[in-house]
Amino acid sequence: MTRVKPSRSPVDKRIVAGLIVVCLLLAGLLVAVYVDLKADIASLESENSKLSSEFSQLPNLSSTVESEISRLESLERQSYINQTGNLTAVQIYNQTVPSVVLIDNQPKGGGSTIEGTGFVYDTQGDIITNNHVVENAATVTVTFFDGSSQTAQVRGTDVYSDLAVIRVQSLPAQAAPLGPRIRNSTSLMVGEPVYAIGNPFGLTSSMTSGIVSQVGRVLSLSSLGVPAPEGNYEIVDVVQFDASINPGNSGGPLLDGAGDVIGVTFAIETGNTGVNAFIGIAYAVPSIFLLRVIPALNSTGHYYHPYVGIEYSSNFTDGLHISAIVAGGPADKAGLRVGDIIKQVDNVQVKRGDDLVIYLERYKSPSDTINLKIDRNTSIIEKTLTLGSRPS
Repeated sequence: MTRVKPSRSPVDKRIVAGLIVVCLLLAGLLVAVYVDLKADIASLESENSKLSSEFSQLPNLSSTVESEISRLESLERQSYINQTGNLTAVQIYNQTVPSVVLIDNQPKGGGSTIEGTGFVYDTQGDIITNNHVVENAATVTVTFFDGSSQTAQVRGTDVYSDLAVIRVQSLPAQAAPLGPRIRNSTSLMVGEPVYAIGNPFGLTSSMTSGIVSQVGRVLSLSSLGVPAPEGNYEIVDVVQFDASINPGNSGGPLLDGAGDVIGVTFAIETGNTGVNAFIGIAYAVPSIFLLRVIPALNSTGHYYHPYVGIEYSSNFTDGLHISAIVAGGPADKAGLRVGDIIKQVDNVQVKRGDDLVIYLERYKSPSDTINLKIDRNTSIIEKTLTLGSRPS
């Protein structure tokens, strides 16, 4: 018996040709898709690199914007003065004095009453004064220009800026808030006229005048009688002026020629006379601190200052020379070393040690990131540092 072989159908060559064409088309399509994807990936990588570069420039851009804002504020200020002219001392006094108050602090545990000055900040009854005026207070009494008195509540204090906020339940009708009249002190110029209103030696509602002698002064808190650990730090960006200030003036407003608040008087030099009285140099907390510190004291009772965790020498003019680093602090974590010289912060020149501290107090807060350019053994390197909060 012979096995029957299966028959085979002839394959149509046209079908084979068609399949080959389809395969070629699919292959071409896949190649085109691959090329497009590769181009898209390259484009995305380029865009990502561009965005990364732009993000890295944001701190510098922020610094540039802040500098430009300060410049424009200065120009706007000068334009305002040119248009309106400086007010007379009489005008400044009459529009301001109803908002200036006498503060009596009866300390805890008894002792002599401490007298100082303050001024109305807003319509809620908040009053600005110095921390040392209301420090350790058992009772704080506020006496207004019209002679009425009220007990005040201490809302918040900050030893590092020597500022405090107290609140009364109601304000006399004439006591207009000076908060809207606070001018940014970064545009202050040496030689500008200034006026101070306060209660020297209990002589209520006294006015004195002078000029801005210098700006950007740095005073150690220990020299002002503040004990450690707070006394280990400094109050910076201080306004020096020559209007006559005496005990009792502390906490009062320092005003410019347009009658706007540019600072809060807080200290005087007494030299080696042994007499706690004015000898020609007085100091004011700059108003830029008011703009930053007072809202925080109002809302939380505290203000947290930026902290780097270094010690430095003030005897150099080519940058900030790091003499010590706090172990575990922000500078230590960022890889800074003793002997490093900080030349720039966020693209802002650092010519002396105080420049860095003033920049941080003006514009930065804890958790903010800053970019530093550092001279390390004559090589310029860059470090990114996340600010901490100043320990107490």
